[in-house]
Amino acid sequence: MTDTLRRTSEERQAAIEANAAALGIDEALVSDMVDDFYARARKDPLLGPVFETAIGDAAEWDAHFDKLKAFWSGVALGTRRYSGRPMPAHLRLPGLTHAHFERWLALFRETLDELMPNPAAADFFHDRASLIGRNFQAMIFTLNQ
Repeated sequence: MTDTLRRTSEERQAAIEANAAALGIDEALVSDMVDDFYARARKDPLLGPVFETAIGDAAEWDAHFDKLKAFWSGVALGTRRYSGRPMPAHLRLPGLTHAHFERWLALFRETLDELMPNPAAADFFHDRASLIGRNFQAMIFTLNQ
């Protein structure tokens, strides 16, 4: 058994927080990242229509932003505010293709490269987004065959 597996939840949380601090990641940065990225995604010719169909009006976007910020805060800072299940929502989206995921990740990377305080912070978020995207694609395109 490795030392990582033997750590208490408090020790794991402290490690997550230390990593975030070392990378310059905090709640304000997570919030800015979500706001900036989704402003771009909503204007994107490929992604915009998907988001508009799925989320629609401004009131729904406000709730979606709160959920996204809680999700990414959990990823980066170990907060436990997110309580959603993103896979079922993505499975319900009609017409998703690999191109949508590729564009999402490319646009996300552009946002990260412009917004993050350093390349390591950009890589941190990009690596996690890439893994999440691969997992989503595996599920979506396997179940929708």
